[in-house]
Amino acid sequence: MAGTDHHCPHCGAELRGGPHRGGSHPGGTPGCPYDGLAYAALRAGHDAIYFGSWRRIDAHPMEILRGYHRIGRHLAAIGAELAGRDLPPAALDLGQAIEAHHAADPRADARDALRFMDNALSYAHRAIDDLLLEKGLPPHQPMDFAHWYDVVEVPFREEE
Repeated sequence: MAGTDHHCPHCGAELRGGPHRGGSHPGGTPGCPYDGLAYAALRAGHDAIYFGSWRRIDAHPMEILRGYHRIGRHLAAIGAELAGRDLPPAALDLGQAIEAHHAADPRADARDALRFMDNALSYAHRAIDDLLLEKGLPPHQPMDFAHWYDVVEVPFREEE
């Protein structure tokens, strides 16, 4: 792809394309596509996992384990954001995400580990959406940021 590769300051994900793509600062300095968005770090963290190599059909077991650990750290970040807030829907979604994450542990050779990992990430997404809804904002749409990631396909995605 034409242009230079850059890294997102929120998530460290490689951002592909030239400086004139969305998210760039005036003057051509590469910027973050999440700048100015509510819960930017949570959104970027989610998308880095969502578009991660662990979801590829031919993913190496080490990539799956890395994805599992990234999901765990992401859930902890959402938990930190929710700490001290009275937001029952987000707390419920986070609880379901944590439950799915525990069931997904690929080190235990768990049956259906990838499905549980995907479920954990989906519940995490719902928790982020709950936070956005509390502010009166629309839900997060990862596909709006897909062009910033090296995405060929997104496995497990339901057809719309």
